[in-house]
Amino acid sequence: MSDTCFNMRRLLPPMALLLAAGLLTGCSSSPPRPSPPAPDTRPLGDVTAAPKECGLISRESAERATGLSDFTVEKYMSDDGKHLESCYFYRKPRNGSGYRLRVEIESTRPLPLSQIEKSKAFRKGVDLPADAGPGFTFTVVEDGVDYGTAGWAWARDGSSMLMVSLSETPPNRNPQKDAIEFIRQLRPILLTPKPGTSRPT
Repeated sequence: MSDTCFNMRRLLPPMALLLAAGLLTGCSSSPPRPSPPAPDTRPLGDVTAAPKECGLISRESAERATGLSDFTVEKYMSDDGKHLESCYFYRKPRNGSGYRLRVEIESTRPLPLSQIEKSKAFRKGVDLPADAGPGFTFTVVEDGVDYGTAGWAWARDGSSMLMVSLSETPPNRNPQKDAIEFIRQLRPILLTPKPGTSRPT
């Protein structure tokens, strides 16, 4: 107890002590800590619904997964300019900050499946659900600090890969579930295109 609170008790007469009870209680206790936000379990919805960013990712789904209402988007195309290779979402203004959501498609130099399995073991990956795999999710660690969550998925013949990464996500949201949901919905479009269809441009 502070000297101020002690002196106040010593100097006040009995009746005044009763009136000052609230004040004295304030001297001896700390303000309550704010309650943590309630878990945000809202589904991402259709992750390719309009309006879209990079011609592929629903803006509303990106907002929900990242917790950002305004962001900068960077789009990278293949060397021939025909196919989307990656889409990055950053806080706006970016100011050198890292990405919040990253979607990458790799079909020109896919990793051998044996190397993917080694990477999964090294990163302590967790298998994707059957309707989203084959693939796995893992925690992204940089300099010993958990930076975010990523999911890797690949075509069953190993010809192409899809990578979804989330970082600095809202504390009340589950980034692993969001990464899985992005992969679940993007797989049929990016890894197993139907005859007569093509990747987003």
